[in-house]
This record gives sequence, C-alpha cells and structure tokens, in this order.
Amino acid sequence: MRRKREIDNEIMRLIDAEPGMELEICELPLGNLKTQFVRLGVTEGSKVRCSHRLPGGTIIITKRHQEIAVGSEIAKKILVKKI
Repeated sequence: MRRKREIDNEIMRLIDAEPGMELEICELPLGNLKTQFVRLGVTEGSKVRCSHRLPGGTIIITKRHQEIAVGSEIAKKILVKKI
C-alpha cells in the first residue's frame, strides 16, 4: 500500500493529468506566465482539479468555482502532484 501512495504523490506535468484528478501545483514557469497565474490566484501550493481535457491538448483546471484554460505548451511546463 505504501508504494501505491508514493506513486500517487509523484510529481508530473499538468499535461499528463486526467479529468477528475485533484492536484497541488508544485512549480510554475518563471516570468510573465507565473505572473499571470498569480493574478488568477494560482501559485505553488494551490489546490486545483483537472476538470476537462479538450481536443488539441488544452487542460481546464478548476480552483474553487473558477475555471482556467491552460494551453498544452504551458501545461507541459507546470509541475503538479496528485493529492
């Protein structure tokens, strides 16, 4: 059971998240992208949910009642872990 829990908490890229997963943001890209996420209230340590995966790779994350669309190229740069 312990090994399963370690795998579940493994850090992955946001692009690899599946709908319904509860996630914690571990690392955001530096620069303007990080600034934009902070303005939306998403920082390292934030708890979000992957609510949808759209054709083309866009990931929709939900924080409280706010939905944020993250393009696939940006989602590849965001590190998260399952909670």
